[in-house]
Formats: sequence, structure tokens, C-alpha cells
Amino acid sequence: MSAALFHSLGASLLALLLLTWGGNLACQLLLRWSGLSAARIAAGADPQPAETTPPAKEPRVGRVIGDLERLTIAAGLLLGAWEVLVAVVALKSVARFKDLEEKLNAEYFLVGSLLSVLWAVIVTFAWRAYEARWGLDLAGRLPGL
Repeated sequence: MSAALFHSLGASLLALLLLTWGGNLACQLLLRWSGLSAARIAAGADPQPAETTPPAKEPRVGRVIGDLERLTIAAGLLLGAWEVLVAVVALKSVARFKDLEEKLNAEYFLVGSLLSVLWAVIVTFAWRAYEARWGLDLAGRLPGL
């Protein structure tokens, strides 16, 4: 296996992990640090995290949406389609339109969404730069990328 192929595969795997698991962790940490998570729990907008509730029964829809959001943004950026950013934010806003009437929900949504988009952009550009320098530079070799 050539070194360039090894670097491309490694960078791609790391980028996918950062876009999914890392993005979720970054959003959770920022929302905790900002106090928005605690404020939503205090306001009753989020259920109390209960140690007795088995994780398998608790829906993780927000995490799945975040993963799909960041992967979609990364795909759009890799293809040079910046409009994907607008489409993702618009789709999320439409889906949560009613929730955004309350200030706390709007702030929570905005902070989480902006960090998620920023995270996807940073990881994607770092991935592409690393892959161009040490990998196979597929983006430079394929027309349209």
C-alpha cells in the first residue's frame, strides 16, 4: 500500500469520526459551557438526564440530525457546492420553526447549529488540505472537485 493511499484513507476515516462523533461532542460541550443546556433543563424544555433511563430507549434524533447535517455540508463543500450550507440551515429552521418562538429554544438552536456548521467547514477544509498535501489529492485530480 502506498503512503499516499494510507494517508488518504487515514485522513478520511479521521474526518468522518470528527464530523460525526467529534461534532456531537463539540456541540454538547459548547451548550454545557454556555449554560444553555442547564437553562433548558431548568425551564423544562429538556428532560432531566436520568441515570435510571436506559440509553437504548432514549431517542438520539438530535445526534443523528447533527451527523447528517455535518456530513451533508462536508459533501457539499467537497463538491464546491456552498449552497448546501444554506439549504441545511433553512431545512433545520423550517423543521424547528415553532420551537424558535421561545428565546431560550432559539438561542440553543442557533448556538448548536452555528457550531455544527463551523465544525463541518473546519474539518472539511483540514481534511481536504491534508489529503492534497500527503494523500492522493483526489479533489485536484477529479474534474469538478
